[in-house]
Amino acid sequence: MTSKHELAIVAVRAGRDMVRAAEKHGINSGAARLAARVADRAARAAEAAGCTAADYTRARTTR
Repeated sequence: MTSKHELAIVAVRAGRDMVRAAEKHGINSGAARLAARVADRAARAAEAAGCTAADYTRARTTR
């Protein structure tokens, strides 16, 4: 597994966590805002590593 693939996995998981936090605590809650910041950082790192749509698709199917 490459670091690019790992970053794509982290970005996908952070995005899912963001959605869960918003559903559970409300979109404007502190937990949702924190999750959004984490997801943004993960997505930026993945993009900087050169992740493509195919990388994110593979990440969604990786367990």
